[in-house]
Amino acid sequence: MALANLSAEDAKYATIDEAIARGDLADVQVQLSAHSERLNQGKNPKLSPLNQAILRKKEAIALLLIESGADVNAPDGSKRTPLHLCVDRDLSKVAAALLQAKAMPNEWDKAGWTPLHNAAAKDRVALATVLIKGGANPKALSERGGTPLHEAAASGSAAMVQLLLDHGVDLFIASTNGDTALSIAQASNNTAAIVLLNQ
Repeated sequence: MALANLSAEDAKYATIDEAIARGDLADVQVQLSAHSERLNQGKNPKLSPLNQAILRKKEAIALLLIESGADVNAPDGSKRTPLHLCVDRDLSKVAAALLQAKAMPNEWDKAGWTPLHNAAAKDRVALATVLIKGGANPKALSERGGTPLHEAAASGSAAMVQLLLDHGVDLFIASTNGDTALSIAQASNNTAAIVLLNQ
């Protein structure tokens, strides 16, 4: 049966939220065909279907929603964009698709972090690479004046610290607390970061 000919009666679940929760890609397609307005609005007004799919790590559904024209910048109740959520759930492929669909990579969440700050803090080097290639600013300051390098210095690997250094992050920028990346690495006893930041 062609998707264009599907109706609400063909849906297995009452809402797109249920179809996403169950990981039913076919039913999400039916839901979108029968109710195009559901692309960006589920039952919870603070959690779009795309954000739900990312949070539940339903990669195929997230990719379908992006391809179908979902709002790739819709924040959740904590001002986390789909890119922030991809970092939380470690979904590089979805993050790349979001960036290709013109997601804004330098938005702050409620904590004042960009997705790259979050990736650096979680030591997600592959995701950080995707974000930087997609336009994330490695020199972006958080609400507290720290760069992603400040976050990586606390517990990040040598690979994360080196990635950020390779993209021109200033070693000597001090956060609003007066901390540099090196002082954070020293306070955290992150030997790999200390070695790189002292070169």
